[in-house]
Amino acid sequence: MQLISKALVAALAEIENPPLAGRANYGKYALLVDCLKVSRKALSPHGLALTQMVSTDAEGDKLVTRIVHISGEFIEDDGTPLLCDNKSNPQKMGSAITYARRYGLCSILGIVGEQDDDGQAATPVSELPKKSVQKPTANKSSKPVQTLSEAQNRIEWASWVDNHIEGFKKHKNISEHTAWSTFTKKDRAICAEENPEALDALEKAYITRKNELLNHRKQEG
Repeated sequence: MQLISKALVAALAEIENPPLAGRANYGKYALLVDCLKVSRKALSPHGLALTQMVSTDAEGDKLVTRIVHISGEFIEDDGTPLLCDNKSNPQKMGSAITYARRYGLCSILGIVGEQDDDGQAATPVSELPKKSVQKPTANKSSKPVQTLSEAQNRIEWASWVDNHIEGFKKHKNISEHTAWSTFTKKDRAICAEENPEALDALEKAYITRKNELLNHRKQEG
């Protein structure tokens, strides 16, 4: 491993963070094409190449990221879980693979692929600071007018929650189930602000499925 270690140290000293050209509801992020561009630019001159492969083991499907040296030496990660509520749908599975490729690549190379949110997405919803709400000064008998965007948000979050609850049934083990929790932290934090009722239903369904998987594991043991 001496050859790849020496080459990788030199390459990582030259690598740059990709531009945050993508935009989602939680902020800006780096596109996969830009992550690949900056990584190849730094790795190639030092005899290094990057490969990413879909693999399946007892824990389920995952995306393995590997860095290969011209000597034949290589290093790889443990794999990023591929979480998809319908793996028979090519578009949904392709989206899950793209997501995993971006995170696996940034992680193994130590580059930044999204905005720093100061740990808010990784903080439990119950521990997030409460937003101050300004009390209305209008007539107490008047009711706030619901905007179209607010109504759409509730509908979208309800659909999002329903899809994930349905996806819980396909979680084969507790590792896959808890991995889902990790990868949806940011979305769940936003849902907590925009539709807390939907999030409450999602968390109850998550706990129910978690208990089912834990009981199943005890029975097998």
